[in-house]
This record gives sequence, C-alpha cells and structure tokens, in this order.
Amino acid sequence: MFNACMGIRWRRASVLSALCVALTASLADAQSIPNASENEPDSADQWAGVEELVVIGSGTIGALLESTVSATAFDASDLQALGVADISDVAAFTPNLEIRTAGSTTATFFIRGVGLNDFTANAAGSVAIYVDDAPKNLPAIQLGQLFDLEGVEVLKGPQGSGPGRNASAGVIRIVTKKPTGEQSAFLRFDYGNFDYVDMEGALEVPILPDVLAARFAFGMSKRDGFISNRCGGLSPAEINRRLSNFGTVCGGQTTVIRPGLEDKLNDKDSWAARGSLRFQPQWYDDMEWFLIGHAGEIDQVGTGGEHHGANGDDLGSADFVGYRSPEIVAENDEILRSFRLPTPAFCRNQAPNRAVCLAQIADGRDRAKFLTAQNLADRPLDREPFEGDFNNPGYERMTTYGGLLRGEWVAKDITFTSITGFEMYDRERLLDADYSPNTVFEFDITDDAWQVNQDLRVAGELSDFPIQWESGFFYLQEELDYEQETLSEAAGPIDPLFQSYLQETLSFGVYGDLRWEFLDDFALDGGVRYNWERKTFDAEIATGANAAFDKCLIDPVTGGVPPCKRTETVDHPTGTLALEYSFDEERTMYLKYSHGWKGVQFNARDGRIAQRVTDVASPEKIDAFEIGFDGSWLDGRVGLKGAFFWYAYENYQVFTFTNDARTAAQRIVTNANDARLYGAEAEARLEPIPTLIGEVRFGWLESRFLDFSDSAARALPGEGTVFFQQVLDFNGNPLPNAPRFKISGSVEYTFNLGRSGTLTPRWDFSWSDQIYFDPSEGRGTPSVTGLFFLPQGTIGQNPLLLQNFRLTYSDLDGRLEIAGWVRNLTNELYKTLSFDATGGPGLVGNLVGDPRTYGLSVKLTF
Repeated sequence: MFNACMGIRWRRASVLSALCVALTASLADAQSIPNASENEPDSADQWAGVEELVVIGSGTIGALLESTVSATAFDASDLQALGVADISDVAAFTPNLEIRTAGSTTATFFIRGVGLNDFTANAAGSVAIYVDDAPKNLPAIQLGQLFDLEGVEVLKGPQGSGPGRNASAGVIRIVTKKPTGEQSAFLRFDYGNFDYVDMEGALEVPILPDVLAARFAFGMSKRDGFISNRCGGLSPAEINRRLSNFGTVCGGQTTVIRPGLEDKLNDKDSWAARGSLRFQPQWYDDMEWFLIGHAGEIDQVGTGGEHHGANGDDLGSADFVGYRSPEIVAENDEILRSFRLPTPAFCRNQAPNRAVCLAQIADGRDRAKFLTAQNLADRPLDREPFEGDFNNPGYERMTTYGGLLRGEWVAKDITFTSITGFEMYDRERLLDADYSPNTVFEFDITDDAWQVNQDLRVAGELSDFPIQWESGFFYLQEELDYEQETLSEAAGPIDPLFQSYLQETLSFGVYGDLRWEFLDDFALDGGVRYNWERKTFDAEIATGANAAFDKCLIDPVTGGVPPCKRTETVDHPTGTLALEYSFDEERTMYLKYSHGWKGVQFNARDGRIAQRVTDVASPEKIDAFEIGFDGSWLDGRVGLKGAFFWYAYENYQVFTFTNDARTAAQRIVTNANDARLYGAEAEARLEPIPTLIGEVRFGWLESRFLDFSDSAARALPGEGTVFFQQVLDFNGNPLPNAPRFKISGSVEYTFNLGRSGTLTPRWDFSWSDQIYFDPSEGRGTPSVTGLFFLPQGTIGQNPLLLQNFRLTYSDLDGRLEIAGWVRNLTNELYKTLSFDATGGPGLVGNLVGDPRTYGLSVKLTF
C-alpha cells in the first residue's frame, strides 16, 4: 500500500522529486533485466513490500510533521482493486472517515466525527481536499473523478499548522502521476452490468531529454441507471389510455406527467482529462517546475430516492398531498390481512357488538401502521428500493476546468516552493426532492464559481543545531454565484421560494513549523498558523405566488430592510505541538496537541422563522489531544499503528434540514455550543508468508452533544398560516455521521504461475455500526404535539457489511492484466443518506446505495 512500511520517512525530498526519483530508478533497473515488470511504472507497485511511505508537502518539514499525524493511505493498485471512482468510495475502507453524497457533485466529509453535513454550494467543510498540494475549496469540485494517480492519503485530526485551511477535521490529499521523462503508456477498460463502461489511460512522452516531458491522462465513466421510474418511458397514447381507464398515470399522481420521461435514474456519465508538463532547466540543477491543466464534464439524469410518507405521524402513511408508495401500501395491506380482521360490512350486522367490532378494525389498522413503520425503519428500505414514481427525473450537469503551476528549487540548502492554482465550474441541477409523481418540492438550481490560490513555502535546516524548519504564506480567493427556485404546486403544502446569492471569500494565512531532534530518540514538532478570512454574502429571497414578494426589500413586521447583505471578517491563531519518541528505526510513539479552527458559514433562509432571511454560523474551534504509535516487526511482515484521541469543541457547526410547516426542507448550518468526542483507531498489516497479505483497519468513536438546541416552525392546529417556534433539544445525542465502530480490511494472495504470470484473488470488506444522519439519533423532528414519532434510526443506516471480490491475472512482464470483479458481493440494500421533511410536505426521503455490480477489467501497459 501507499502507507505500507511504517518506519520509512522521507525527510529531505518533496513528493514530486521522491516520486520522480523512484520511477526513474525503477525504469533504469528494468533496462538491464529482461521482462521486468518495472518497465512501466503503471504495471507494478513501486512500494510493494513497504508498509508505510508517507510523502507530503515540500522540502523537509512536510514529511517530518507527518510522523506525528495519523494517516491512512491507498496506492493506485489499491484504488483499482477497491473500484474507487471518486473520493467517496475510499470512506468505506478508512477507519473514522465518512463521506456522504447526494449526487455526483455534492458530498460531505467527516473525519473522526468532525465535519459539516451540508450539501449547499457555499458550504465550508471541516475536511480540506488537496490535489497535488493545491486546495479544492469549492464543494462542487471536491468529489472529482480519480484517474492516473499515485495515491490518496487521509490525514486525521486538526491540521493546526502548515498551509492547511479549514482543516479542523483533517485533510484528504490526492497525488496524481507526473511526467518522469520516460516514454510509456497504459490503457484500462472495464465493462460491467447496467452497461457500465469505465476507461482510464495515460501517455507519457519526453519532449527534450532531461529537460521537458509531458504526460496526458484521461478517465471516463458511463453506466445506465439502476432505479426504475414507473412514470417514465410512456408515449402520449399510453398516458391517455391510463388516464381514461384508471384516472391516473402512475402512483395516483395529481401532476401532469410528460411523455417520454427518463425510465432510469441514478446513471453515470462523466469524463475528465489532464495534461502535465515537467520542466527542469539545464542552467539550474536544483530546480523543477510542473504545469498541470485539467477539464471535465458530468451530464447525468437526476438522483432518485425513496419516498416514505409521514404526514399522519406514521412512517409509511401518505404525504401531505395523499401520495403513498404502492409497495408500502401493499406491505401494509399484507400485514392487515394477517390479522384476519372482520370487515366493516360484517360489523354493521353485529348490532349488540357493533362498536366493539369497529374498534377491533381500527385497532388492527393502527397496529398495521405501527408495524409497517417499524419495518421501514429496521430494513431500512421498502420492498422495491430500486423502483419509484418520479414526475421529474431531472438532471445534474457540470463543466469544470483548472490549472496548477508548481515550482521547487534549492539555493544554499534552502528549499523554495511555489504553488499557484485556479479552478472554475459551471453547474445546473434539476432535483425531484420529494421522490413522488407530484410537484411537492423540487429544486431548479444553477451556480458557477471560481477560485485562485497561491502558496509560498521556504524550508531548510540549521547547520549548527538539529532543527529543521518551514515557513510559508497561503492566499485563497473565490466567488460563488448561486440561484435556486423551489418548485411546488399552487395549492400544495409548500410555498414557492426563490433564493439567489453572491458569496465572495478572501482568505490568507502565515505559518511556521519546526522539528527539533533534541536527543537521539526524542524529537519535538511544533507549528503555528495565523488565519484570516473575510466573507461577503449578498442574497435575494422571494416567496409567495410566483415568488413575487422579495423579503430583502422590506420586513412585513418591522417595516425595515432585513440583513440580506452581510460581511464577516474573522481571524484566529491555530497550532500544533507534538513529542515523538523512537524506540528504534522501526517503532515510534508520540503525544500531540492541536488547536483547529474553521471560519463562518452563511445561510440563506426562507424568511418564515422570526422574519430571518439570512444568518451566519459562528466560527468553530476544536482542541484535540492524541497519543499514537507506529511500528513494524519481523522484517516488515507485521505492521501496526494506531492512535487514541480526545476532542473538545466550541461552537461546533452542525448541518440540519429545517423541517418547517409550508416550507421545503432548507439546508441550514447552526452552532452547538459544546460537544465532546473521543475514540481510537488502529491499522494492522500482516504478511505471514510471501505474497499473502492481510490488512485490518478499526475505528471507534464516542460522541455527544453537551449543549445543543434548535427550533422549528410549526403551524398551530387548524391554522395554516399561524406559526409557533418548537424547541428541539439534542443534548446527549451522538454527533451525525459518527458510527461507534467501523472495521474494514482485505486479504490477497498471489499465485505464481511460472512463465504464465500470476493470479491474485483479493477479498475486501467493510463493516459500519449504526450511523445517524441527523442530531436526533435518527428520529427526525417531533410533530406539532412535541412527540418524536419516527422510529429511532429512521434518519440513519443500520449496521452494514459490504464485501468486494476481485480475481486478477497478470502476465510475466506486467504488460497485460485481466480481472473479474464483484462489488457489494451479497447485494446488500442500504441507505447512503436520509432527510426528514415531515413538517412540510410530510415525508422522509432516502437515497439508496448501489446494488451488486460485477464486470471484467483489461489493462494494457506499453
């Protein structure tokens, strides 16, 4: 693995120079060994047999500070074996990492229970995403398509020093392959069920020997949808026939169904390409520049989910407009029939006992509703999780492009590094968020954004003292233009809503790090960073018929103009201090304290709650204490590392779906005054005999809100337009997306077939404990009477075991690789996300995980 041999630390080489040297060396050796698999860097793992190689940052200090950071890493072969298409696929196999997606361009990230479960375009997450040491700060581009990589690394815990911004939870670092100066190429093609096609390839050519080299890479992925739309694929004649015979087209809808709707949802259709240049000027030996440009596009049908009505304080009942999923109706009726209840007609003929007879029927119906609700919460999906009635399948489209210029040079033992980046995207989405055949609440969203960043670093080592140091400056500027229209029927339960805003962000930081090896076996790592950020939020919000009443013009209660334009300027120092002890070259332990911080978060509301139109969540602070160990034994055949940690929060930023009457679920970030979290993680690697490798990763979390309450707007019974504030108390509940236990691992063995090559079976698994997607232990928000009526875990996922299997054949020189693979081997049904909208449209929405997929893969290396 990329994190394979735990004792090796690269203290004087940057990620780029380290990779280039290793690749060049392997290619040079291959010239003297016929049929050696090292002829092409893509054909073999250069770090095979190494238990951990941590290569981060530039100069010396990045690698040095890494020795006291808990990290999980995957190399290119691991990513391919696990079927990783984007970063979210890594989460299942990483202890204490959770990534939730609501589409191909929306994701939330959590490390050790710390994160922001916010899918909005302006969300500032707690996990920083870096590609080649350049930040991907815009949420829409953070998932990204992964192709032609060296590896992915997850750094856990607050990054209080160094260039990391908004990294109060940790960092996910992606390293792409760079030109090495040697000519090479590879092409991989996968085909699977659902007409799945996935391709990846790269071509590297030297332009000027030892001076200029180029590498071009691409990736594309395409797959049919796996959720069937019962309202889709209908001709005008078929729609008219159904209306004439049944009075409805699908699901008893009240909305007009258009002919020719897509009949499959949750498809894939994306491509991405990248070009890299490596320049080493002949007039300066210790200088290296990389210029990288990339572009990509996503064009997919919208993401479909499950509709569980809950308007009558019963999960599985009808929603506000009367829609109830046919499969839920069938299950409820089946339960009723099992009671063998009398019919109403029979009861009417039982004059002396008529009331008792009718009460028996009513009681049976109530019991059937209860059991149906419990089944939906326990399963946790209905019996047809891959079917639904969607009047508006929608779409998800995005175009991205960007570039990076990185230079590194050494002058008099001082290493200078410059990283300049630019990213831009244009996105449009049409989302059927009610997952029904009616227009209850749907979102028409367009947004575009750009960001620029600059990172300057200087690193060196004192000649007279065992001290290595690094200092630097980073700058980030971005602009986001967002527009959203909430679509609903004129007489429906949701008021139309229009929201648009322009958010401008300016951020910079200065930092200094050092490592002092004050004794042979002891080292002290320390660093500080000053963070400064200014955000401007300029919103326009309108509600009512045709969204005509602009709440940013005048407040109907006070007559004043509400704060639709806000500017917040915040700053805060952060830092890290760690003491490391080395038992020997292969075993170390450390004690560490980190202070993390994340800036403000703006919200665009609907103006219904106390006439609030916009508001802001205060900066989040975290103090983290950690003790960790890292070691290997028996010549690297046994490796073990782990960490114990304890976190204390102040103003923890919590994402919630508002669940207000007559309002579509709004995505809002608020603050929990106090929260606590502690836990542990461990990773073990065993190689009892050559080529038999087993890995196990374990995570444990204990989390609680100590001081957190919120509120929801509720309509007074019998009053559709008179509202009151209902207080929601979440004290004592676990944090969202923080499962108590998580275990993953893999076993593989390579059979040597002699001159015929090798055959490698590999089994991967991941198990996660109960996980909640909201702060109420998965029970959503209470009804107007103040009672929590959803079963515990409804807004969550029950314990889940997922398994993958892969069988790979490789020829002797590694130029041909053929593999068969199965993902979700046992075809588990599970949720990836849930939300509670019982207060407005009267439903619970669930997003469904991928079913079992299987296919073949062929890879050619030239």
